[in-house]
Amino acid sequence: MGAKDSLMGRFLGSADKFSDKQVAETLSMLVEHGIKRGASDIHLEPHERFVLVRYRIDGTLRGVHKLPRASLGPLVYELKKRAGMDANDTQTPQEGEFSATAGARIIEAHVSTMPVFGGEKAVLHLSSQLGKPETLERLGFWGENLQALRTVLASPHGLVVVAGPRHSGVSSTLFSLLDQINSPMVNIATVETDTKHRLPGVNHTYLGKSGLSIAEGLRAALKQDPNIILLGDVPDRATAEMAIHAATTGHFVLTGLHADSSVAAALRLRVTGVEPFLLMSAWRVGVGQRLVRGLCANCRERYALNTEEQQQLKKAFGITTPAAHKRVNQLERAAAAAGLSRPAEPSSTPAAITHLWRPHAEGCDQCEHNGYNGRTAIVEVLGNTPALQKGLMDQNVISASGLQSFVLKDGFIPMALDGLIKALCGLTTVDEVLRAVAAPSLD
Repeated sequence: MGAKDSLMGRFLGSADKFSDKQVAETLSMLVEHGIKRGASDIHLEPHERFVLVRYRIDGTLRGVHKLPRASLGPLVYELKKRAGMDANDTQTPQEGEFSATAGARIIEAHVSTMPVFGGEKAVLHLSSQLGKPETLERLGFWGENLQALRTVLASPHGLVVVAGPRHSGVSSTLFSLLDQINSPMVNIATVETDTKHRLPGVNHTYLGKSGLSIAEGLRAALKQDPNIILLGDVPDRATAEMAIHAATTGHFVLTGLHADSSVAAALRLRVTGVEPFLLMSAWRVGVGQRLVRGLCANCRERYALNTEEQQQLKKAFGITTPAAHKRVNQLERAAAAAGLSRPAEPSSTPAAITHLWRPHAEGCDQCEHNGYNGRTAIVEVLGNTPALQKGLMDQNVISASGLQSFVLKDGFIPMALDGLIKALCGLTTVDEVLRAVAAPSLD
């Protein structure tokens, strides 16, 4: 923190009072620094003797600056003014937003403040507003999953669900899919609770502080006869029924959903009260995903597993039969053919997993000496298969694991397995995969 804190000292010094110019320049520098380092969030946290500034980079919070304790109030006051919040109210949680620039990019900063012991904590969530969405390949899709998505995107109507918790890349995947089908020939409408992306030619509706529900926003959008609709979420039965009705009456509907997996998303829609036969008529594909840290390509290390480590890995991923070993090896080879693997020998054989990758203990300049650089998604893609239909129609299936046992028979690749293949290819580590998602049996 030392070098950067010296830079901060030129703005704030060690005084107990600060000029408006000092505070404004410090806040601008904090945001600019966060943008340059690729931070998704900036946290300003009061401590007894200082204000800790932490950046979330590649999904991990890192303490970066320690500011004078007396600077907290002026900084939060300035932040609230920029974000259109009540700067004099220090007792109520608030939300707001403002725009910042980084080179040619426009960054949207979503701000939230919360009274805590010692003052107020402020969090800025940074999102690129105008950048073109990443390709599906760069997001982490490959092989049969990628082909399944491309096939579905050619459909004239139906429902596509992208599921995951907050900060799992759901919005990025939705807009990548939307970018694939964006065309002057179609009318596209979005109904979102906040700003995430902005695509040329798309009619974006941000509900924000309007007081409208997503269901009310969807109802209004449907009156303008869109060909394609994107929903940020499906929070209730009314929205689910309306979205599914739209998907079965000529509209192509893409939606995010807060669910643990694609299988859990399908089950949740059924549990909301939607008739299974209507859900099966609308469903085209479901995507489940998580974000994991990517290994630094410059300094990552490949190492051989000993017998004990092989047994631990088999137990962690439920690889208990020769057929499961063979499947892992086949998928690793398919991933290598798709370009996921950097030059190296396969890490598995049809009978065992022999090698893995890990971060270099000291890292390098390219990864700021932590061994990781950037993030990738581990994903699963659930098509409208006979096994899924059978599971949804079976009222005895009341858990995601129960429904997954049906779809595994159709060759479904769960997130844990996709993550394992990417670990074998050197894109991430097994520890990152197991941190992000519980590994089910692959047999």
